[in-house]
Amino acid sequence: MTPLNFVVHGLQAPVRAPGRCSCRASVATSAVSSGAFAERRSRPPRQGWCTQVGSVRRRNFTSERLQFMTLLENGESILPAFGPMDDLGNGLVPPPVRQPVSVILLAGGLGSRMRADRPKQFLQLCGKTVSERSLLLFLGLPEVTQIIIVVEKRYREAYFGNYVLRDKRILFADPGLERQDSVRSGLALVPDTVDREKDETDDILVCVHDAARPLVSRSCIRSCLRDASIYGAAAIGVPVKATIKESEDGQFVRRTIDRSRLWEIQTPQVVRARLLRQGFENAMRRGLRVTDDVSVVELLDDKHYPVKITMGEYANIKITTPEDMILAEMIIRERCKMNGIAIEGTHPECENI
Repeated sequence: MTPLNFVVHGLQAPVRAPGRCSCRASVATSAVSSGAFAERRSRPPRQGWCTQVGSVRRRNFTSERLQFMTLLENGESILPAFGPMDDLGNGLVPPPVRQPVSVILLAGGLGSRMRADRPKQFLQLCGKTVSERSLLLFLGLPEVTQIIIVVEKRYREAYFGNYVLRDKRILFADPGLERQDSVRSGLALVPDTVDREKDETDDILVCVHDAARPLVSRSCIRSCLRDASIYGAAAIGVPVKATIKESEDGQFVRRTIDRSRLWEIQTPQVVRARLLRQGFENAMRRGLRVTDDVSVVELLDDKHYPVKITMGEYANIKITTPEDMILAEMIIRERCKMNGIAIEGTHPECENI
């Protein structure tokens, strides 16, 4: 197969360790604004900054998995939405919220579409398991007071045992039959509130995240926490890029939906603890089933609590199929290159990429 040369456009970071990066060409640079990337004219890279050129062989990527890239096979450019490189100390991470945060990390899925010998969240991704990378994101946030990993008992010691010994914030909960059952299982371990005498805005924030999304940045996490602190509920999302058509029988198009009002919702999703409990109680009472966490807030009769959409990143993919693993590895390797650090898992800063 013929390799495709590509150039990474994104937020450039200072070269921290000269010699570790392999800059090979002058390429177009990009501007970053609210997670969006705007292409500028080609120009040589600034002195002291690193712009990466690489190569990736053509794989059986689906168009959906490459939709966040603009790919030109002539080697001129590839435009991935990697998001701000905030996890390596570039000063872009928003400040922490004042409320304590309880994280529910969902790691109980079977991942049948991965066709692997173990659930997808326990596959190796650049030296660490997928769930391990997701866990490390939250262990590095001081406002997080507990991390409840929803996972089957047989996987706890093998994949999380070392972290439990080092960090007492980690707890375990059993997964349920469906997603909302797993979230409720983790929610049962979250304290009711910090202080019942205080205003509800001081309530604990519950941050629900799929372990199969290890590429979200800490900037996105903090932004979502901030929005939930203000509005009561928030979810990370990105504008839908694809054309969406509705069909009643799966054979003929009924209508084309205006995508300007459509958002693809990701995780984390953050809700005040008492509000999330109210939402689940309402859903159980009415026999409702939901596929994401903020939906239970949307279904409350009290419209006083809107769900805020926090601008996310297209690189925050959910690892589901084998080609997702290839794409995730490519993103991690390019993030390491752009920040001048080695890909080896032993590097302390590489843990948080």
